[in-house]
Amino acid sequence: MNTIKKIWGIRQRLLVTDKVEIDYLILDKNRACSIHNHKNKINRFLLIAGDVDIKSDLGTHKLVVDQPFDVEPPTVHQFIANENSIMIELAFVNEGEISANDINRMVQGGKIIDDQFITLDTLREQGKLEL
Repeated sequence: MNTIKKIWGIRQRLLVTDKVEIDYLILDKNRACSIHNHKNKINRFLLIAGDVDIKSDLGTHKLVVDQPFDVEPPTVHQFIANENSIMIELAFVNEGEISANDINRMVQGGKIIDDQFITLDTLREQGKLEL
């Protein structure tokens, strides 16, 4: 299993094929992934425990345990953990193949401090980075 530490928590890659990626995500409270979109990849989020919002071009959607929520390309989106949370991210393509390059990051991930979103680079610059 491939485990990677991110600003928002831990990603454990459970499966990757040419059509599907399945990740187990352990999200830290008040952390957020990058604001991004995909050209071909569809993201399906499944909350296992916790409180997570998906912000997108379409508004904010609060995830509900055991109710999948899909983000279709090219929708700009970001997940935000309102408390320590666990979710599954299933990424898949209807056409073509899964590609690590199928992401367009507009704003990097970061932390919510005093109700303000602060990016990873800004946290580093301010000496507030505690991974």
